[in-house]
Parts: sequence; C-alpha cells; structure tokens
Amino acid sequence: MLKEKTGIGPGLFFMVLYVSIFGYGIIHAPRVAAEYIGPNGYWGFILAFILSIPVMAGIAWLGRRFPNHSVIEYLPRLFGVFIGKVLGLLLLLAILVLMLRTSRIFSGGVNIFFLRRTPAWASAAFFLLVSLYIARQGIEGITRLAAFVFPLTFVLSFLAILFSMKHVELDNIRPVFFFESGLAVAAGTANLFSPFMVLLTALMVNPYLTEKEKGFPTMTGAAALGSLLILLTIVSGIGNYGAEGILRYSFPVFELSRKAQLPFVQQSFALLFSATWLSQVLVATGFFYFLLAEGAAQWLQVLNFKWFTLLLLPPVFFLNLFPIGVVGERTISSYLRVGSSLFTVGLVLALVIVAIFRRAGVQKGVS
Repeated sequence: MLKEKTGIGPGLFFMVLYVSIFGYGIIHAPRVAAEYIGPNGYWGFILAFILSIPVMAGIAWLGRRFPNHSVIEYLPRLFGVFIGKVLGLLLLLAILVLMLRTSRIFSGGVNIFFLRRTPAWASAAFFLLVSLYIARQGIEGITRLAAFVFPLTFVLSFLAILFSMKHVELDNIRPVFFFESGLAVAAGTANLFSPFMVLLTALMVNPYLTEKEKGFPTMTGAAALGSLLILLTIVSGIGNYGAEGILRYSFPVFELSRKAQLPFVQQSFALLFSATWLSQVLVATGFFYFLLAEGAAQWLQVLNFKWFTLLLLPPVFFLNLFPIGVVGERTISSYLRVGSSLFTVGLVLALVIVAIFRRAGVQKGVS
C-alpha cells in the first residue's frame, strides 16, 4: 500500500478535525435540537459534547496503544480475522455514510439556494470530482488545505453567527432548566451526537500523527471549538425563529446567516458564510474520501488508496443520487444519526475493553 512519507503534527490534525466536525455538524443542528427537545434544545448538544469526552479519551488511548497501525489493521488482532474484518467493513460503511450525508447536504444546499436550475447530478458530479482531487493529495495535502482555509473560514463563520444573535429573543430559548421528558432529552442528545462520529477518523489517521501523546488535547480542542460554534448557532437559530418556527426551514443555518447585517461593511453575511461553509465541507468530504479509500486498501490488502479513489467514484456517485425522490431523507436521517452515535460509542468502548483484557498493543513498563 502507498504510505505517506511524512507525518502530520498536532496543529494540522487539529485543523482538519475542526473543519470536519464544523462542516458536517452545523447545518442541521438547530433544526434537530428544536425538533427533539424544544426551546432549550441546546442542552442536548451540550450533553452530546460531554459524552464525546470519554470517547476522545478512548481514541487517544488506542492511538498510544497501537502507535503504528490504523484501526483497520489491528481489528483482526483484537477480535480474530473474521469478526475483525466484519467490524472493519462496518467502520468503512460508517465513513461512507458520513461522506454521503455530507455530500447530500452540500448538493441540497447548493441546489436550493444557489443553482436552482442546475440538475442535481451536475452539482453532485462537480462536488465529487473536487473531493476526488482533494482525496488524491493524501493526508498531508488534505491537512495543509484544511490549515489554509481554517483562519478565514473560522473568523467569518464566527462573525456571521455572532451578529445573527443580536436578533435573539430570550423568550424563545426559555425555560432553560425545564424539560418535558427525559426521553426527549435522550433522543435529542443521541441525534445531536452524530457530528462527533467524525472522531472515528482519528482511529485511521493515528499512524500519521507525529506526536501521539498530544492526541487527546488536540481532539478535545478541535471538538470544543467546533462545538462552541455549533452551540451558538443552535441558540441563535432557536432564539431568532423559535422552536416551532425553525422547523419550517430545510436549511435553517442559511436562513439564519441572513440575519447578520453589517451596514457600510457588508449588506449581508449570508453569501460569505455560505462560501466559507461550502469550502469546509469540500475539505471534509475529501478527507472522508481519502480515509474510505485508504481503509479499503488496508481491508483488502491490495493496490493503494489512489486506485481506490477512482474505483469508488462510480458507486459513490450513484449512492449520492439514489435517495433523491425515492426515499425521503428526513425519514431515514434520524435513524442514521442515532445509529452513528451508538456505533461511535460502542466501537470505541469495545476496542478499549478488548485491548485491555487481551493486553494487546504497546504497554508501558512491559519489556
């Protein structure tokens, strides 16, 4: 298999992880929070972030335990060849779903707000071809691209969200500490945890990290920064439109960005915010595409990731278009969000427990 000649440091890892979490997680977060919990739906995301902390700790521990291997490579060592291969395949399918959902969100947003007369297949083809090009740059090229877009996109995204909050009505986000039912909070937390599925990518990037002891603070920092912007977006979205009002919009964040008015500087931040978000989504999808291709090469133990980026293009393109007009995305999106949350927590927990009991990997103090 084709391996990278150089690794990536904590800074590059931080930026690609932040871009992926923010790009994938922000666009539907206000709607999901309002739909499942109500006016104080932001608590669901806060609880989801708290739940992600032990997940990140487990991933960082696994990275130190298996410093030179990706999860696809050491799964058969922990669970046996057959079960390990099955779990590896499930992980690759999870990354495929992550990539498809991200590309579907991109294509849907572009078709609704920017290119209404453009066929869905055209925008999907353009998006996937750009993602293909990014994926073929390898992990170092992808992380450097993330580092390039990070400063400007972060500043513009933060300003757009911040200025949209001046229209927030406090009554729309109250009561703060009253919940209709614990089941609603649990359902909202499970649905809002789905952006943290991106953390599973760290299990595959681990061999390329040059400072594995900094894995946990790097992941925590990236997740915290992305979560802060997503949380502010949820508060602003519900505060501006109300829990019921925000459910009218398929892409509430695009609508919300129109609230950011800066006289004499920029009539509206909507276009700038959209451009920054779309650039982050492109980088994130290229990152997922690379990991899918690299994981497929490791799972099959043939060719290299550059070959698989080409081999995967036709099925990914077909799957990206297949649900349109056939299966309502909102019907299956809830199952995908909850399933991805359970899979993320369950896989990391199972890996940690089995690695401890089997004493697999590198153990400090043991010769």
